Amino acid sequence: MKPRHALLLLLLAVLPAQAQELTPEQIESLKARLKSIKENLSTHLTSRNTNASQTFFNAAGDPRAAVDLYLDCVKVVDYDRKGRPEADFRAWKEGQAERLRDPAFVVSLQHQLRYLALSCQAVESEDKSKLFAPLMAYVDALSNLSEMPTGPVTQSIASSVFARAYYLEKLLGGNENWEPVPINIGGIYSRTILPYLRENEPRSLMNAWEKRIEQQTKLVLMLEAQGEKELRGQNRDEQRRTRGNQSNQGGAVGEHSKAEFVARTLPQLQWGKLKDQFQYIDQLNGAKAMLDFVEANLKGELGEQFYSEFESLIDSAQSAAPQEPSTGSN
Repeated sequence: MKPRHALLLLLLAVLPAQAQELTPEQIESLKARLKSIKENLSTHLTSRNTNASQTFFNAAGDPRAAVDLYLDCVKVVDYDRKGRPEADFRAWKEGQAERLRDPAFVVSLQHQLRYLALSCQAVESEDKSKLFAPLMAYVDALSNLSEMPTGPVTQSIASSVFARAYYLEKLLGGNENWEPVPINIGGIYSRTILPYLRENEPRSLMNAWEKRIEQQTKLVLMLEAQGEKELRGQNRDEQRRTRGNQSNQGGAVGEHSKAEFVARTLPQLQWGKLKDQFQYIDQLNGAKAMLDFVEANLKGELGEQFYSEFESLIDSAQSAAPQEPSTGSN
């Protein structure tokens, strides 16, 4: 008999005649094991996220540490995991020398790392009140930037080299209640700060709206001033190319055009503040302020939108108001 046929007969002898189904006891045993594995995985992920958060926070506080962590993560993600030689990484690093010394790039890295640390904490913390003060401080620091932010802070943290190095892409990219772009002040307020205040501290809403309007305005004016600074001394063709680059900037920076902000964003922010006053604080005074705002902006680009929303809010308030009993006549 050929060896191959002998092996086949041996396999047929040891294999069961038919597939065996799991018993109820075996199913329960497997489910218990899976539950234990899931708990271990959850503990591992929480520990990993906490460690990553602390690493990001520590590096954010020191320019040299921020650059070192950036280089370490690039090496891991783009070279080590892809099996590329050490020499390739050294060559890339040498080519980045000027960029790595650029203060604007380093400051952007620090902002990105600080926001990454907060983002990891937001995923793990059930008590969002502990994040509120650090998040407000972070946004305030953003509004005080004096230089044009660069790539790291204008793009989603989920796609950053730091998130990829620590396997955080899915975790940081799937939180609908957290703004993914570190420089997007409006998104940070809309997704996190204002919803938290509406639910927990409505009396603080007006102050938060005033700070948001002030901070977004400061950022827009800074970006405008920096953009004009770039154009100085350039000829007409150079200015055209520079304006094109400015308008095509990625992330949130490209959305902070002064003209767009004054014409559309600022009125919508002012309107949002009045809506929150009406819905969460004081209907009477909110309605009076909204009515004045609608009348003042009726002929503007957004006048129809403001009128329609105000009408809908008043109709809703009327439907929700307790009805006085009717007094029938005999």
